[in-house]
Amino acid sequence: MASIETRADSEGTKSYRVKIRLRGYPLQTATFLRLTDAKRWATQTEAAIREGRHFKDVEAKRHTLGSAIERYFRECLPKLKDSKNRGRLLEWWKREFGAFLLSDLTLTRIIEARDKLTSTPRVSQKKKPDPNAPLQYRTPASVNRYLSALGPVLTACVKEWQWMDSNPMDKVTKGKESRGRVRFLSDDERKALLDACKKATDTPELRIVVLLAITTGARRGEISGLRWRQVDLSRRVIVLEDSKNGERRALPLAGPALETVIEWSKERSQNPDALVFPGRLDTTKPLDFERAWQTALKRAELEDFRFHDLRHSTASYLAMNGASLAEIAEVLGHKTLQMVKRYSHLSHEHTASVITRMAAKIFEDNE
Repeated sequence: MASIETRADSEGTKSYRVKIRLRGYPLQTATFLRLTDAKRWATQTEAAIREGRHFKDVEAKRHTLGSAIERYFRECLPKLKDSKNRGRLLEWWKREFGAFLLSDLTLTRIIEARDKLTSTPRVSQKKKPDPNAPLQYRTPASVNRYLSALGPVLTACVKEWQWMDSNPMDKVTKGKESRGRVRFLSDDERKALLDACKKATDTPELRIVVLLAITTGARRGEISGLRWRQVDLSRRVIVLEDSKNGERRALPLAGPALETVIEWSKERSQNPDALVFPGRLDTTKPLDFERAWQTALKRAELEDFRFHDLRHSTASYLAMNGASLAEIAEVLGHKTLQMVKRYSHLSHEHTASVITRMAAKIFEDNE
C-alpha cells in the first residue's frame, strides 16, 4: 500500500514523500513538491508493480541498446550458426543507436532506423571503388535482415533479462521482398562450367565440389566443411549432422558426383575426421577454391552467376523433372514450402499432368 508523508524544511516549504510497500517487492520511495504529483505517482507506480511493469521500466532506464547488444554478443551470439553475419548487422545498430537508453527505443525510433537503412547509400567494399559508379541502396530484403538481427536482442531484453516490458520490434512493418532469385544453369551453361572446372588442374577438387552442389543442392559451407565420416559410399549418401536449419539431412549421391567422390576417396586420407577437401597449407581448414571458381566462371563465360546459384539449379532441375514443392523443400533442407515457391512456375508440366490424370479419373464414369 502507498503512504504519503508531509514534510517541511526550515523555510516552511512543504514536500510530500511517497512510500509504497507491497509484499514480495522492495520498498519504493519518491518525493514531490506537489501533493497531486505524489498521489499520481503512487497510483501509477503501485499499478505498475502489481502488473509487473515497474521494475522493467526502471531497468530500461539503466541500460542502453549498446549494452544490450554487448551482452547478446557474449551470451547468445556464439551459439548461432550465422553469428558472423548477424554480428556485422548488430554492429550497425550499436554504432548508430547504441547510445540510446532502452526506454527511449520506441517504435517511432526503430521506424526511423529502418528508413535510414533504406535511404542511405551502401558503402562500397572494393579497395578502389569507382567514384563515377551509381549509388547502390539496400534492398527491402537487406533492410529486413537488419531488423531481424535486432529482434532477438530485444526479445532477450524482455523475456530473459527483464530489462524491457515489451519488444517494439513486434510492431514494425517489414518491407515487401521479391520472390527471390532464380538463376540456374542451362544445359549448355552447365556443360561449359564443368568443362572449365576440368581445366582447373591446380584445383582438381573444384569439379567435384560443383558436381556435388548441382546434384545434391548442398550449400557451399556444407560442402567445404565435409568430413569423411559423413560420406557413406556403401549407402551412396552424405549425411549432414547439423545443417543450417539445425536438423540432420541426407544427401543422396548419384551419377557423376558419386563416381568422382569414389575416385577422390581412393587418393585421400580415410581418417574419419579428415576434411574431404582440405586446405593446401593447413589441412585442418577447408580448401579455399574461390580463385579457381572465379576463373572457371570466366572460362565458361557465365555472367551474373554465383556459387549459391548451383543450389538454385538443383531446385530448378527437380521442378522441371516433376518433383513437388514438398520434395524440393526436403532435398534443400527447408522446413516450410515458402522458400521453394519461387520454383513453382518451372513445374507447370508436372502440375498439368496431375490435373490431366485427375480429370480422366473423375470423369471416366460419366462417359
